Amino acid sequence: MRCHQFEQVEKIFQRSLVKVLHLDLWKCYLMYVRETKASLPGFREKMTQAYEFALSKVGQDIGSTQIWVDYIAFLRTGEASGSFAENQKIASIRRVYQRVIASPILNIEPLWKEYNQFENNINKVLAKRLCEEKSRDFKNALRVAKEADVLFRDVDKGIPSVPPGNLVSEQQQLRLWKKIIAWEKTNPFRSDNPSVVKKRVMFTYEQCLLVFGHHPDIWYEAAHFLTESARALTDKSETLGKEWLDEVTMFYERAIGLFMGTNHFLYFAYADFEQSRMHYDKCHEVYARLVKALGDSDHSLAYVQYMRFARQAEGMKAARLVFKKAREDPHCSYPAFVAAALMEYTCSKDKNIAIKIFELGLKRFAIEIEYAKAYLEFMIPLNEDNNTRVLFERLIGGLPEEKSRDLWDVFQQFESTVGDLASLQKVEKRMAAVFPKDVDNNEAPLIVDRYRFLGAWPCSDQELLSMNHKGFAKQHSLVSGRSGRSASQATATCGEATQAQSATPMNLTGRGMPDVKNMLPFRPSVRVGVNVQGVPGGSFPLPHPLTELSLAIPPPSSFQGPFVVIDDWLRLLGEIDIPDNYESKAGRVFSQAELWYYFKVSLDVLTPW
Repeated sequence: MRCHQFEQVEKIFQRSLVKVLHLDLWKCYLMYVRETKASLPGFREKMTQAYEFALSKVGQDIGSTQIWVDYIAFLRTGEASGSFAENQKIASIRRVYQRVIASPILNIEPLWKEYNQFENNINKVLAKRLCEEKSRDFKNALRVAKEADVLFRDVDKGIPSVPPGNLVSEQQQLRLWKKIIAWEKTNPFRSDNPSVVKKRVMFTYEQCLLVFGHHPDIWYEAAHFLTESARALTDKSETLGKEWLDEVTMFYERAIGLFMGTNHFLYFAYADFEQSRMHYDKCHEVYARLVKALGDSDHSLAYVQYMRFARQAEGMKAARLVFKKAREDPHCSYPAFVAAALMEYTCSKDKNIAIKIFELGLKRFAIEIEYAKAYLEFMIPLNEDNNTRVLFERLIGGLPEEKSRDLWDVFQQFESTVGDLASLQKVEKRMAAVFPKDVDNNEAPLIVDRYRFLGAWPCSDQELLSMNHKGFAKQHSLVSGRSGRSASQATATCGEATQAQSATPMNLTGRGMPDVKNMLPFRPSVRVGVNVQGVPGGSFPLPHPLTELSLAIPPPSSFQGPFVVIDDWLRLLGEIDIPDNYESKAGRVFSQAELWYYFKVSLDVLTPW
């Protein structure tokens, strides 16, 4: 605008004005129209349209008072020739006044007084009736404005929209916005018109998204609210309900077209919405767009959800076609194969097809430990023990040793459940040979795994740590550890003294704990006595050697000074530069050792105790 590049300015307004409901942008737009169109014919009509357009978008913003004031002032300055034109001018100003006094914005009281004065200047009899009729709307708007003012007081609308950083200030602002949104959903305006409630809530969501546009939960909550409002309205007005549902589609399109271009969550929610409307072609389009938008990223989750949709909407044949696309996609990993196999087993009831899919995936993902575990979790419940053992051997043989430990643990638990003692011992011997560092001349940790089940262990936490059970230390940290066991776990632990263990401090990270048996107790007291270490609120007894020393020296009351400021003395001591030899005024030369001796004697004299 400063460079008079008005064509570029209008392009920017066309791109962002309707999408960005920020007051400063709309004020800039009105200023642009006022300054650039003033000399054109029909300016007043275009300016009126600009004001109406702005108020239809941001007129309910709590801070939009100045736009209303400017609009009224603009209408007042209009020339009217003849009674008909004068009446039209009065009617236009009256309509704007009546709209603004019913809007919950800041500083609405002066506008109410102006409206009363405006009506009284025209016709006092009519003014009394109109002001009485509009008084209720004004009081309702004033009440809502005061409540909104309190809620918006700490809200910062100038924060740039950035990806979530989980900062304290960010979380505080997010909580404030969610509180405002929840308040708007309660219909504080007490309107019986669903369109008014929907408009106010969605406007608040739009304001929030200007700051938190990278938060998918805000986009989803707004779309969900609009969806529920549309479905509730469908019973009363099917046409209007359909229009609102179409708005949901446009809202999702905005989300994935702006900040959420690669967000799985919003794509899936969008597809579910269209699926609920039975727009299956649109669902296929949404999933295809997600796969394309992901580029070189992992496409697995997109295909997993795509297959689920295809099965739900069109049957297993359609799901298999989606899986065919997933197999041909070089960016698709093992989750799609696992999902397809389980889908065939649970929906088609055909385990052979599922096994074929697992085997097909095994050719590509043989070194993926999670894929191997998923294959085993599928095979074990089939009760085909010999086939499961063969699969164990194949999987373990194809994995590097550093990745196969979890698989060996599953193998051990499997043999403990379905095998005999001899087969179990054979597996444990093989584990000890493969992982000698875990055994380290102590097979007890390995045997402990034989007897554990779910969260029940055959030893206490401290006993497991003392025997250096690496699996236990890995699974249980100090934060998420088993510091408090349930009753079933306590009873399942053989020979565990529950009360004694609960009183013992535990560090489940494997690090050593300090010995606190001889810790001196804290004694709360108002006055600090002799031979104690005083701290705020009480004191600690001195250790035994310091207690004997304090009894051997005179009490503090026997020393009357001089007192040395230790901090200043240490500072001077650090700054002093003692030469190797020093010659006094009498001509005597002192060595450095002698200087230190006399310095120490002086110190003893100054601080005798």
